[in-house]
Amino acid sequence: MKHARWIFWLVVLLLVAAVITLFIVQNLDRTTGLSINLFFFSTQFSQPMSVPLLLIGTFSGGTLVGLVVGFLLRGRGRRSADTLGAAGADLDDAWA
Repeated sequence: MKHARWIFWLVVLLLVAAVITLFIVQNLDRTTGLSINLFFFSTQFSQPMSVPLLLIGTFSGGTLVGLVVGFLLRGRGRRSADTLGAAGADLDDAWA
């Protein structure tokens, strides 16, 4: 049973990798001239960027930021729970 789970996740991972690879191969020649225009700052990339690489980079960056923020918030929640426990409040009490 344990091996079936590993095989399932391996097949899922290979299918996702195949779809991503197919997207990259089909769209590698597509480029975009990207510009950022905020109210206080605006810029434009000097060279056109490959669309698949731009999408993979932004997805990876967003995932990394989400993981870091998630770990920071998880640690903050543990610290506040420790503080409540030290103050004598019962964590199982609904009114605490």
